[in-house]
Amino acid sequence: MAVRFEEYRTDHIEAVRRFNARIASGIEDAGLIFPLHPLDTWLPKGGDPDIFQDTYLGVDETGEVRGGYVLKHQPFAMRGEIRRASMYRLALSEGIVDRRYVTVGLLALRHALAQQPYLFSLGMGSFENSLAKMQKAGGWSQYGVPFHFRVVKGAGFLRNIAPLRSTAARRAVADIAALTGAGSLAFAALRMVKPARVPRDVSVEPVPSFGPWTDELWERCRDQYKLIAVRDRRTSDMLYPPTDGRFLRWKITAAGRVAGWVVCLNTRMHASKQFGNMQLATIVDCLAEPKDAGIVIAAVTRELEKLGPNLIICNQMHAAWSQALKEAGFFSGPTNFIFSVSKKLAEPLSPWDQHVSEGHINRGDGDGPVHL
Repeated sequence: MAVRFEEYRTDHIEAVRRFNARIASGIEDAGLIFPLHPLDTWLPKGGDPDIFQDTYLGVDETGEVRGGYVLKHQPFAMRGEIRRASMYRLALSEGIVDRRYVTVGLLALRHALAQQPYLFSLGMGSFENSLAKMQKAGGWSQYGVPFHFRVVKGAGFLRNIAPLRSTAARRAVADIAALTGAGSLAFAALRMVKPARVPRDVSVEPVPSFGPWTDELWERCRDQYKLIAVRDRRTSDMLYPPTDGRFLRWKITAAGRVAGWVVCLNTRMHASKQFGNMQLATIVDCLAEPKDAGIVIAAVTRELEKLGPNLIICNQMHAAWSQALKEAGFFSGPTNFIFSVSKKLAEPLSPWDQHVSEGHINRGDGDGPVHL
């Protein structure tokens, strides 16, 4: 059955409601459904002309919605040149539950590329995700953004971390380690071996919003990354609004100069598939010159540990940030955070294998603080 793609309008709402109900049984994450209003509450179209989202729906000749997607538009610096790139997100197809519509996903991706050739996806969970495989077959370049973690409270970590509790035997070992304190001692010893060492001339200041200093830092940093989303004052305050109390914003100063900034979350999880009920700290976003990544990560790690989380996590693509996390006592683990890039957007990082780790991509470039 043929579908045509249209921008989401108010007269689509009832059809979207029926579509969501039909596919609910085929989606593991119940939050992955189309919103029941064409103007998304996060980065709505009609607000900022540079940073916004719009939704396209695949509609058949009867007026029923059979799929669609969202584009999150944002300016990027690509080898110093500012261009708009768009994240392809919330791609849904009724093909999940009805094979008559199995081609809708491919048609949606082709339609999105016609709207915006500088296209990327971020997250997806695995290279085996159906969207990731479709994009790979279409010649997209892909990279697993490295995942880093630092255990702060061993007992709570061992009682909650899902990969270590996947079998009865593993759960028993983790519980014994937690109850006896062996796990906590082991992780404490590792932190002593690899402490987050912060130079004496480095200070950390919590800030309620991004000030003029943010623009000066952005101008210093933008040309030092081959691909990076614009992180000036206006953009950063839009993505992490001062009215949202979840975000922890820190300005890091070294020897009297602004070295960088970091945005974090400190969340009490509830029955999370990966993290159970632990207190989880996340380094969501950051900016600094690559040479200053080490002092910025060390400083924010020290601040986060004061808040008492069980675990600190972070995804960072640039080699300097990954190295900074390693030096601050973070370990690397399997990543489910896949960066998939259209042929056009891959050009600033060409050849891909040599330059992908010179782009600055982290959780701040994705869907926002979902699941965190």
